[in-house]
Amino acid sequence: MKYFQVTFWLLQLVLLSACGPAVIQHKMAESIDWPQQQAVLAGIQQWHISGRIAVQTAENGGQADFYWQQNGIHDYRIKIQAPLGVGTTWIEGNRQGVVLRTSAGEEAVDQDVDRLIYQLQGWPLPVSGLYYWVRGLPADNSQYSITQWHDNGLPNVIEQDGWRIELRSYVEQEGKLLPKKLFISRLDNQEVDVRLIVRRWEL
Repeated sequence: MKYFQVTFWLLQLVLLSACGPAVIQHKMAESIDWPQQQAVLAGIQQWHISGRIAVQTAENGGQADFYWQQNGIHDYRIKIQAPLGVGTTWIEGNRQGVVLRTSAGEEAVDQDVDRLIYQLQGWPLPVSGLYYWVRGLPADNSQYSITQWHDNGLPNVIEQDGWRIELRSYVEQEGKLLPKKLFISRLDNQEVDVRLIVRRWEL
């Protein structure tokens, strides 16, 4: 357990600096039909994305590159690689549960990925929620509120399960508008800030 608290720092990530207004990177119509957009995004069940992730907690932070392959609703593989080859962590999930492995050979198993990370780190990381949020959707298994909208009708801020998800910018990929930059923070007093920058989408 102590080993994970040392080597798993690459999930305790430093905040990526980003200021200024959100940006919609696309050439589509200015007005988006949100219910139709939801249906389109919900139909995306397989993807491969890569980019940069950062997390800041009350104690420390760090940053890492990530590679995320999603094969249907339940099957996924996420690789998180620290800078300069310091260490790599794999998170693999399916219907039976989730396995977390490090490049040093350490392994942890649980039925719930969010619970597993909380047990190892002592603070939450919403991996299960990211399955929806990374597509610009609220999770379909709990209540949510869209508190801010972009001018063209896309969500700007979603509040769900104790998290505030700010969809700061979108990019067009194969005719679909998908998030490019997400800022995620807690709505309670826990200091956990997650910033996800998607550099490449493959559907």
